Amino acid sequence: MPVAAIDAGTTGVRCMIVGKQGEVLGLGRRKWSYKTPAFLEIAKEFDPSHFWDLICAVTKEAVKASGISLSKIESVATTSQRHGIVFLNADGNELYSGPNIDARGAMSQYVIEEALGKRFLEVTGCWPPMMFTPARLAWFEEEEPEIHEAVAHILPINDWITFRLSGEYVTEPSSASATGFYDIKNQKWSEEISSALGLDKAILPSLKRAGEVVGSVAPKAALDSGLPEGLSVIQGGTDTHCALLAAQAGPGEITVIAGSTTPVMLTLDSHVCSSEQKLWSSCHVLPGMWTLESNAMLTGAYIEWVIGLLCELSDDPDRCRKKTFHSLPEILKDVPPGSNEAFAGLGPRIMDSNRMADIPLARLHFPQPALPQVKPLDSASLIHAVLENIAFAVRGNIEQLQEFENPPVVKAIGGISRSQVWRQILSNAIGKPIMNPKQFEGSMIGAAICAAVGVDWYPNLKKASEAMVTWQPKIEPDERATEYEFYYSRWKEIWNLGSDE
Repeated sequence: MPVAAIDAGTTGVRCMIVGKQGEVLGLGRRKWSYKTPAFLEIAKEFDPSHFWDLICAVTKEAVKASGISLSKIESVATTSQRHGIVFLNADGNELYSGPNIDARGAMSQYVIEEALGKRFLEVTGCWPPMMFTPARLAWFEEEEPEIHEAVAHILPINDWITFRLSGEYVTEPSSASATGFYDIKNQKWSEEISSALGLDKAILPSLKRAGEVVGSVAPKAALDSGLPEGLSVIQGGTDTHCALLAAQAGPGEITVIAGSTTPVMLTLDSHVCSSEQKLWSSCHVLPGMWTLESNAMLTGAYIEWVIGLLCELSDDPDRCRKKTFHSLPEILKDVPPGSNEAFAGLGPRIMDSNRMADIPLARLHFPQPALPQVKPLDSASLIHAVLENIAFAVRGNIEQLQEFENPPVVKAIGGISRSQVWRQILSNAIGKPIMNPKQFEGSMIGAAICAAVGVDWYPNLKKASEAMVTWQPKIEPDERATEYEFYYSRWKEIWNLGSDE
C-alpha cells in the first residue's frame, strides 16, 4: 500500500509513488519554466493553470509507472522550492504566482529595512528581505495596488498544491520560515512583523505539523490529477527540510543537499539566530528542532552547463549529455587533484547573506596550452575542475557551520550525490567521511515520510525515516586528500579575487 509525494522544484515537477520501506515504485517528471513580465527583467512568474496541468500529468505518469491500482494509494504529501509564493483572492483564484528566483523584491526591500532593520533577521532568520514575501507584497502595493488589495491568502508553492488538492489553506514551520513572516524562535506568525508592515494576519495560512492530515482530495482535483477522491492529503514541508528527513539528520549533524543548488544544513535542537550572522536560520519539519544554513547557491546547474557546452556540437547533443553523465567515472579516472592546474570559479560560493545580491564574474584559470611541460586543458580536466569548484564551495560552507558544531562525518543527499566521483572529491576536499542514502531523491522521500506518518504507518517522522531510508557504504578520504589543502586555498584565492570585482 504506497503513498504519493509531489515535489515542485525550481526547474521542474516530479511525483513519486513510494512503498512502506521507502522503495520507489513509480516516478513521473516534467520540466517547467517561468515567464518574465514586460518591462521588469528581474521578475519571474509562472502560469498556475499550466503548472497545475504539469503537476497532474506527472502524478498520472508516476501512478502508471508504478503499476499500482489507484485504490491502493493511501495518501499524498507535497514539497517544493523555498521562497516561492502564490497570492490568492477570497475565492481562491491565483493573483500572482512567483518562484524563488523572482527578484522584484529588490526594488521594494527598503520598506522592510526602514520598518524593521536587522530586527527582521532576528525574528525570521531571513536576510536579505528582497528574497522574501514581505518585499514582494510591498512591490505589489507600490506597483500593482489592485492586486495587493485583493490578496486574501498567501501560500508557499507546496502548500498551494495542497490547496489545489484539498481546498485547505495550511502550512507548517519549515515552509512558514521561508516566507519572512514567521517568528522562528516562538514558532508562530510574528505580530511584530505583520504590525510593522500593516499586514492583515488573516491572509496567513493556518499552521499544521508535517505528517498531519490536512484534508482530502476534492472531486475536481481527483478529476484533474487522477488521484482518488477522498484520498488523505498530508502536510509536507520545504524540499530542503524534507531532504533532511530523508538523510536522518540529527542534532549536531551537517547535511549537504546537493542539487541544482546546494544548501549545507546544520540540524540543531536549540534556536540560533542573531542580527550579525551571515547564515539563515529556520524551523525544521521536526518538532523542537531548528536548522542553520550556509548555502553554496547554484551548483548542479553548472555541471549541466559544462557538459552541455562540451556536447553542443555533437550530432545528438541530448544523447551526448546522457552518455557523458553516465561515463563520468571513466572520463575522470586519471584526472588528479587540482584538475591539472585548472580552476573554476563558477557560481558556487561561501555564503554571506549580506552579499547575496553580489554576483561575481565567472573565472576559469588553466595553464598556457602551448607550454610543453604542462598538460593543456582538456574536457576531462574542465569537468573535474567544475566538480572541485562545487566541493570547495561546500567545504567553505561546512567550515562556517563548524563554528557551531564539528561532526566527524558529513551526510550528502540530492542529485549530485548520486555521483560517486563527486562524493569522493567532496570527502577528500573536506577530509571527512561522507554518508549517502541509497535514495538520493531526498525531497520526495522526505515528503513520502510525511505521507506515511499521516496514515499511521509509523508513529512519528523520526521512526518513519529510520524505517524508510537505507544507506550506501561510507566514503572515506583517500591518499589524495592531503593534496586538496593546497588546491582549496588556491581556489579561495582565485574566487575571492573574482568576488571583489
